[in-house]
Amino acid sequence: MEPPTVEVPAAVAPPPRRRRPVLTAVGAAAALVVALGALTYDRYHVYLVRSGQSSPMREQVVPVGQSVTVKHVTWKSTLETVQQLPGDKPQPGTVYAKIDIVRSAVDADGAVKTAKPKELFVTDRQGRTWVALVVDDTTPIEKMEIGKPYRMTAYARVPQAQAAEVELLLTPSNYRADIPTSKLMTTKTEPEQDVLRFKR
Repeated sequence: MEPPTVEVPAAVAPPPRRRRPVLTAVGAAAALVVALGALTYDRYHVYLVRSGQSSPMREQVVPVGQSVTVKHVTWKSTLETVQQLPGDKPQPGTVYAKIDIVRSAVDADGAVKTAKPKELFVTDRQGRTWVALVVDDTTPIEKMEIGKPYRMTAYARVPQAQAAEVELLLTPSNYRADIPTSKLMTTKTEPEQDVLRFKR
């Protein structure tokens, strides 16, 4: 007697993934808010400049190998291309701009300006920018020694095609370590209007 045959059902295909319209809508709304916020901020800044309540940004070009002194602190920078960082996941078509920055205080006012730069970007000839992140900074928190150089290292991931042309844009912070935290919002400091462009 032959054993009864058992029909094995065909593998059931998983149901197609449903789109998540709510998440998509939330993501689109968030992107819109960010875009409108940036546009509003830019217009507000233009308004402040035109009304005389804020000073326009002032770019200073620093020749290759030279330094510049801004508001009691001297800045110098070099930039080189690094193919890959240890432990970082490769992304085809991109490399890193390694930025070495040296700053030193020229007097007592500069000695307390210990904050990282307010803005740190690299830019290409078309004006596109990529943010640079500081990974190492030897600057003390409270006070620098006058005349002593302090080093900072930052990296920016850039398209490989633009790696040889990108230049550093640095906006020094007006933060002073000698202002108590409780008075940061009420103490008037120098405007952050100086942008330093380091040529290559």
